[in-house]
Amino acid sequence: MSSSFSYPELQYKKYDLPVESGTYFSSIALAVWDNIHGPKLLHVWTGQNPRALNDDRKLVTIANFTLNDEAGRDQEGIETKFYSLPKHGVIASAFVFSLEVVEGKQDIFSFILILPYHELSEYLARHAFCQDKAEKLLCNHFVSHLVKMSSEKALLIDKVDKVISECFRTPLMIFTELMSSIRAYAIPHPIDIKQTFLGDIPALERQSPNFLKKAITSHLQTGGYTVVLGQDSESVNRMILTLGLFLTPKEQKTSRLLSSPVLVAMEDGEGVNIIHLYHYEPGLYLQGYTSMDTNNSSLLPFTKNELEDNCMPSTIINMDKLEVWVFNINLANYIRERSERIRKFEEEKKGTRRSEYLSYNDKDLCNYEICAKQLDSSLVQVFLREVQLLPVNTPGVIESYTTQFIRLLNLKAFALVKYVEAELKLHCILSRTAAEQQASAMGDHSLQLAASSLPRMNTTLLMQNLSINTEGDLRVIVTKAERIRPMTCLDVLDPQEPAAKVLAEFDTF
Repeated sequence: MSSSFSYPELQYKKYDLPVESGTYFSSIALAVWDNIHGPKLLHVWTGQNPRALNDDRKLVTIANFTLNDEAGRDQEGIETKFYSLPKHGVIASAFVFSLEVVEGKQDIFSFILILPYHELSEYLARHAFCQDKAEKLLCNHFVSHLVKMSSEKALLIDKVDKVISECFRTPLMIFTELMSSIRAYAIPHPIDIKQTFLGDIPALERQSPNFLKKAITSHLQTGGYTVVLGQDSESVNRMILTLGLFLTPKEQKTSRLLSSPVLVAMEDGEGVNIIHLYHYEPGLYLQGYTSMDTNNSSLLPFTKNELEDNCMPSTIINMDKLEVWVFNINLANYIRERSERIRKFEEEKKGTRRSEYLSYNDKDLCNYEICAKQLDSSLVQVFLREVQLLPVNTPGVIESYTTQFIRLLNLKAFALVKYVEAELKLHCILSRTAAEQQASAMGDHSLQLAASSLPRMNTTLLMQNLSINTEGDLRVIVTKAERIRPMTCLDVLDPQEPAAKVLAEFDTF
């Protein structure tokens, strides 16, 4: 329920966030630059927590921070700003963008997420995730609808009110619920080893030999992006905690344990919608999901487009059938295709005017096949065998051993990066020398070095140098190396890019 509120030369509408979703942000504000009054608040949503920001002076001050230096703004797209304001006891993440809502006039908006200052470290770990979701929220449900009304004869505030009530309110509630659920069902730190399968490996192995090895191997091969399915919440969360040991603390904070599904009725301009909260969410590292039927691998509770929203392919673990699935796609091809989609989107967005913002489309429903991952990892196998020899009841022993195992994988990944870089430099030197000799023999010094393809690495020799035994191990190391040096180590297993282009990527680090 909204109510009008008057402040010196300012008037805005104020809402309360629902209890189900209003426990993360102190307040959310939408402001616009006014050529007479300066920054002007339009809408404010107040959170449902003890530290909810109800101080109107602070809200106006924060709006001033985000828009005061934006007069005459001529930048396209959405610009993200972050403010740490200890004197005001808050932090703020602002998303500034320009739109031609009234014909012939550019209006500058700021969408502001406000949190208590004491949550600074917690929020920073989730800032990139929150930024991605907030930008999609604005593009899909605010900007795209507002620009369609640019030709209508109405005041700016009336157009904004209409979009907020008809198109923006429900998606905003879903966004705030998402951020609240990530904190409410976060992976605890540190993880209690007794709550993981590493505390009782033989019990799981008796049910399905090598299942845990395959789950950990595939989890590492997909960069930590894993969805765990099952009817038993205890087993699902236990697997999430087990795999969470192989994530960094920052990655753990962008993961979510399985929670009970919640149905919430939300009203928008088209009536009452029943929203299924705590569902699968692209971009989270680890997350649990329960569905009515996880026995059919071709009918999963999410779409292919949603899974492909991650920067790495996703592992899917079915705790009911004790099976591990993953996309049947080459890692290099997956990342190339995704990078190409992002590049085209950014180019199109830069080439359009502010009144032609692109909307994200992640609603394409389709059935697809997920194939079983049969690759084994001797590194993971040895790790699990040695973990069983360690005392479970001694605090910190298995955790420290797991940390050392991750450190070993990272060292091998760094070694792979240097190996690939050295091979590329040698290949470019030899190719250049050969081209110069050819030009000299033909008497045509105008010949230039062609863009030679990256040579196929001798994987047998590479695996010997890295002290690994299986292709599964190599895929784990390649994935780790790709996280260290993006777009540089993909061609170890599937060379396609020109060597000079890949070598140039190294020079950017």
